[in-house]
Amino acid sequence: MNRRFEDILMPVADAGAIMHPEFALLKWEALGNRLDVGQLCYLKRDTSRSRRELHTFDPASISKDRVKAVRKLIAQLSEKSDAGGSRPATVYLDGRVVINLLNWADRRGMHQALCARRETEVAIKAYFSALRELASQSKLSVNSAAAEQRTLLSVLKTYFEADDFGADLRPFRFRRNRVVGTEVPDSERQGLLIAWADAVFTGLGSNVLQFTPYPFVIGGAAGQTVQVLPNHYGRRDGDASWGLKGWNLKTGEPRTYKELKQRYIEEGSKYPTQHASTVVRTTSNQIKEANSNARASIRLAHAITSAYAFAVLFLAETGINLSQLMEMDWCDDLVNSVQSPSVVRQKFREVKYRAGGVEIAFKVSVAFMPKLKAYLALRGYLAKDATVDKLFLGADSVGKAANLNAQFMRHFYQRLESLGIVLPEITPRQWRAAKQDWAISNHGPVVAAGIMGHTLDTALRSYSNGTDAAHKSEMGAFFASVEKTVLEAGVELPGSLNSSVGACVKFQSPESISASVAVKPDCKSSEGCLFCGQYRVHADATDIRKLLSCRYCVRLTCGRVETVEQYDASFGTVLRRLDFLLDELRKRDGALVASIENDVDVMGNLDPFWESKLEQLFELGLA
Repeated sequence: MNRRFEDILMPVADAGAIMHPEFALLKWEALGNRLDVGQLCYLKRDTSRSRRELHTFDPASISKDRVKAVRKLIAQLSEKSDAGGSRPATVYLDGRVVINLLNWADRRGMHQALCARRETEVAIKAYFSALRELASQSKLSVNSAAAEQRTLLSVLKTYFEADDFGADLRPFRFRRNRVVGTEVPDSERQGLLIAWADAVFTGLGSNVLQFTPYPFVIGGAAGQTVQVLPNHYGRRDGDASWGLKGWNLKTGEPRTYKELKQRYIEEGSKYPTQHASTVVRTTSNQIKEANSNARASIRLAHAITSAYAFAVLFLAETGINLSQLMEMDWCDDLVNSVQSPSVVRQKFREVKYRAGGVEIAFKVSVAFMPKLKAYLALRGYLAKDATVDKLFLGADSVGKAANLNAQFMRHFYQRLESLGIVLPEITPRQWRAAKQDWAISNHGPVVAAGIMGHTLDTALRSYSNGTDAAHKSEMGAFFASVEKTVLEAGVELPGSLNSSVGACVKFQSPESISASVAVKPDCKSSEGCLFCGQYRVHADATDIRKLLSCRYCVRLTCGRVETVEQYDASFGTVLRRLDFLLDELRKRDGALVASIENDVDVMGNLDPFWESKLEQLFELGLA
């Protein structure tokens, strides 16, 4: 049979009041996808087809235990949605991995999964083995398997309220070279957007609040200016569009009847007089309406554009993520808090207020405080005729003021383009990466992780890419030494000694490959050997396994650093050196490297030296 579907908007006030979890389709305002958790109530189902209406269910297979479990799962996802700090997509993924597990388990008769802890642990152990098998056959990437395994464990630990759930399971470790950190936008791109966002926020916002007349001019980056007109027409085609023919876009002045008539004659119009008169009248009416009505549609539209610009400035200033930005509630108490913020350190202020029974706090610089106060006044203007409950506002589908949505950056760029401002795009995640990059450079990763509100491991792995220029001198040194370092298989090295990462042609005579590389050559450590001018590596199975095994162990320990200097000068540089050498070996025998890489990273078959090293790391609690 097919079954009924009922949309449930997340978060829900009381999951226990949901009468029919078997019908449930969870949805989030900021997310297009819906999550079909209701399907899990039927132990026999076929959901293999992509279209939901083609899914089939055995009505006799509905399980009371599973209905109870699904209701509990909805409550858990709802609570996480309501708590804030997690994007809707993150909560959706939590539910998605549980559905994946139960689809797999139910097909194998493990129907007590999610209903009882012991049976769930049995099911997830078998499921992990299945994921490992898929990864070993290259049917699933290691990182995808690792992400699903770790998310499942996190969700089910919370679900069963047991930190030791699945304690004997060993999920995949992420292959760090496959996790691509967020690109930090270069300073020129950041500067352009900040300059124009500031100009648009200040220029349009003050025009709205002070009720100054149209047209007017705003100045942005590099001395450029833009004429702001009292109409909604975009400038992609310049003044060739009918709505802009009445304006001189360079001066911001209305064109005269004489100018327009001559233009229509030159364009071959049959009715130049009538067309010129119509455009003059329309332009005049636009100016009259905008300058006589404080809530004219053009002023409201420009107020929303100004609000978008402030949201961009706030992202750049604080580095919070998009979900947190959208979920910040509004409360009248915020106005008082902004007038008397707390001093957290020199040149920084912390704003605290309570909204919805929850304390909200954020830190901004002293220089940013006037902008925040101006935005609160602008928000008051927008909220006058709107039903909104969030701090940050944007526009709904018909252009009226509404709570900010996840697409606001795209809308902001479109509005900039309508003003004739075309800029390279920077995503909210890239702004967060830029803030992280600044925080790490100035304070170190531990402090930066606290400022940004995520773990140290996340700070180093996902946001700390830095700009391309940061590693150029280092890579230059690698390239300069590659010809003598990487050798073809079978090349003999008389008098050389085998090492844990390859071979040494002159033991106890370390020679730095470049002064620009932070790691110094050292005959007492494997890592130091990699940066020595006496080091050699062959494009054969033995040396390739040594390098891959070394990388495997380094990855296990690099998350334990406490300063950016320690990470970048040691682990970061070592991993980049290893990846560089492996890339060079791939150029010589890509198939061999790929085969051994899978054997080491997936199957765990390390070189004997590194196998013993790994055991030591586990015994010492360092991995």
